[in-house]
Amino acid sequence: MRERQPGEKKRKGEWVEYLPIRRTKLRTYLMSLGVLIGLLDLNHIDVVPFAIGVVFIAAAAWVHVWSKGHLDKNASLTRSGPYRWVRDPFHFANFFIDLGLCLIVNNWIFTPIVMVFWVIAYSHRLGEEDEMLEELFGDDYREYRAKIPRMIPYKPPMDKKYDKPFSVRHGPIYHGKVITRLFRFASYPYLLLAAAWLGDAREEVLDVSAHGLFWWAVFGYVFFHWLSEVAAKLTTKRAPLLPLALLRQPAPAILGVVWIAVLWGVERVPVDTRDFALELGTSGVAAVLVGVVAVVIAGIRVWASARFRRLIEGLVLSLATLFTPLPWLALVPACYFAASFGYGDPQRAESDIDHVFLPAERLWPAPAWLALAALFVAALVPLLLN
Repeated sequence: MRERQPGEKKRKGEWVEYLPIRRTKLRTYLMSLGVLIGLLDLNHIDVVPFAIGVVFIAAAAWVHVWSKGHLDKNASLTRSGPYRWVRDPFHFANFFIDLGLCLIVNNWIFTPIVMVFWVIAYSHRLGEEDEMLEELFGDDYREYRAKIPRMIPYKPPMDKKYDKPFSVRHGPIYHGKVITRLFRFASYPYLLLAAAWLGDAREEVLDVSAHGLFWWAVFGYVFFHWLSEVAAKLTTKRAPLLPLALLRQPAPAILGVVWIAVLWGVERVPVDTRDFALELGTSGVAAVLVGVVAVVIAGIRVWASARFRRLIEGLVLSLATLFTPLPWLALVPACYFAASFGYGDPQRAESDIDHVFLPAERLWPAPAWLALAALFVAALVPLLLN
């Protein structure tokens, strides 16, 4: 909030600062009330508004990244990318994210109330940004403002002479919280769906076989929220979410062996809530093994990358768990290997996020990898045959 100078009159509209809802907290309140409405069984998740809401969120998230990849905040006047059509694509995207969440909540009283507070909270912020940009860029911004609308693209776009390329190295993406927000956006529909389902079914959700969708919603929310925390640590601190000791060998190898033992044990539990069945037979198992060998050969050049190995190990263990009587347990290897994949080579001082598959500085001895691969195959083949 810009502070008034001594003797400066109170600007029109500054009464908004006394409202209990600020722009930065609006989505927190929206999600909290949406979850509460679901838990109190005051809404019903319908397919059509849910699907439209998800589409709005996905499209707005893309605009969010697009705008941040062109923005040189306070350094130069950005007139490329989405800024060719509207002056404020970031808040334009925020509007459709919040509208999409309201559609998912699907309560006809809740949505207009949220939209009213959205207009009040954002109108004050937009006015402040106008003043700040005018102070920074003077006539250039006044000319830009005269040509380009704020949020509704009803005028011809800005001249392409101002174009500059999209770049993930812009501060808001490379060192900011954009990736964190994307994963958080992805987690919201799962959370709202789980809350509404719990409010409707109550203690019946404990019958996993009858309410599998609820547990998949919980799975999705936890997984994407975990990814948002991983991304937050990587982009802001270049650090792993988990302690480095849990990412360095032999920790991943031990987890892999232990998890295969868990898969064996899960096959013998009296509860069977599997959603996927796998009946390969001998020929099917042979085809899977051939496919695995083909993947390894195709990726032999990047096998020296810690990220590539964590990706393959995480996929194998997570997919294998999905075909067990307790498929939601796949959340454990998925979260662990996602954190490991995100950080990269745990032998380095800090994560290198410039390259996806950067060769590791130090590799485990070749015999150790061969022995581990043989153990994986020996343990997984009987599971595939079952």
